[in-house]
Amino acid sequence: MRLLKNYFYNIGYQVLNMILPLITGPYIARVLGPEGVGINTYTGAVIQYFVLFGGLGIALYGNRQIAYVKSDKKELSITFWEIQIIKMVTVLLAYLLFLIYLALVHQYRFYLVLQSLYIIATGFDISWLYEGVEDFKKTFTRNTLVRITSLVLILLFVHKSSDVWLYILILAISNLGGYIALWPTISKVIKPIRIKRLNPLRHLPGTLALFIPYLTLNVYPIINKTLLKHFCGVTSSGYYEKSDVMVRMALAFLTSLGTVMLPHTSKAFSDGKVDLTRRLLQKSFSLVSMMAFPIAFGMAAIAPKFGTFFYGIGFRPVNAALFIESFAIVFMGWSSITGTQYLIPTRQTKYYTYSVILGSIINILLDVPLIIIFGLNGAALATTVSEGFIATFQLVSIRNQVNYRNWYQNILKYFASAMIMFFMVYYLNKNLYMNIWTLIIEILIGFLIYGIMLILTQPKDLSVVKSIVEKAMKRIFP
Repeated sequence: MRLLKNYFYNIGYQVLNMILPLITGPYIARVLGPEGVGINTYTGAVIQYFVLFGGLGIALYGNRQIAYVKSDKKELSITFWEIQIIKMVTVLLAYLLFLIYLALVHQYRFYLVLQSLYIIATGFDISWLYEGVEDFKKTFTRNTLVRITSLVLILLFVHKSSDVWLYILILAISNLGGYIALWPTISKVIKPIRIKRLNPLRHLPGTLALFIPYLTLNVYPIINKTLLKHFCGVTSSGYYEKSDVMVRMALAFLTSLGTVMLPHTSKAFSDGKVDLTRRLLQKSFSLVSMMAFPIAFGMAAIAPKFGTFFYGIGFRPVNAALFIESFAIVFMGWSSITGTQYLIPTRQTKYYTYSVILGSIINILLDVPLIIIFGLNGAALATTVSEGFIATFQLVSIRNQVNYRNWYQNILKYFASAMIMFFMVYYLNKNLYMNIWTLIIEILIGFLIYGIMLILTQPKDLSVVKSIVEKAMKRIFP
């Protein structure tokens, strides 16, 4: 039941993540315009290089290590402080590197300084501790407060295109404040430890081992934005951001399952329950596929008119980019399960590393020619192909550990059901003028068609969904 509760905490936050951009996205796009959105996107992408270096992959490594020792409070406390010391040092180094970079550049310096608060915030981020002990309520509360606070401040103070700096500042300060808010309750999780007992360097090999895939997995969306700015202008970076944020907003429903399952799977593996970890993998993969196909195909079906409707006429290029990138949702959903939920907890990091490094190389090799030829759509296509490679590589890597024969029938049923839904919704989207009511109708019809198809095809794991819903309902209505 705790696992289910943690998942619903994550889902609750993802719902909030979806609702708030539905309010701020159109507002900010119209207030700041394509150039203002592009400036925020580009400077944010530059800062993310330093954030990634400062974070050092600890979000994954720390989560896993805390899960291994969470039953021993003393060892838990030692592990936390050792990892946090490493992080504080790397964040300091990252900020020093940023200051060197700032001295060498002249464009958008003021915006970069404001964005650098994200680097500082990384040092205060201890959400991995709470996730490792499976206390998702803390991170849910923090994230909710940050989102709502930033929403209110944006609507109150950001009113014109020259308010780009204020928009950046509000988001950065809200993020920093949210991470600082996690510290007052830390005494309930860990206890004081003498400094001489700490040996942070023992975690360095492990963090570096996960840093490489963590870096490469997160860096190529940033590379897409910087290359688009170089070849097509800063507005193209903004267009890509608006397409990518919609995809990743929808994807959050799927990746939240991998996040919740990582500490659970890590504990099961450390206890020697290998069969359990593989059963969890199969169930999770099937459930994610059941959600990923309709989300991806549904988003693609409404994409031809969605960007213009949602962000305004100045964001017409988002339509085609969103259509292309929507299909990456399936691949990213799969890799979030095979990678985050299985390969990392079971200490098969090398396969995870190989997949994301090769995927990033493919993305970079495709990016330049595709962006030169197709512009914004080329970056979206490179993203989709790269994500497809990462998911395929990880699935091939574990082929001897799972029985795919039990997986294929369900996957084919989800795919066929989503395809039928896609054609119906796409037809409606093409022939109806898009407004809020027709959008809601298209989504509801798509949901209804997909649900009917699942009832008709009867995939094996449909009973799992029914069981989860029943447990949730009993929890809500005891």
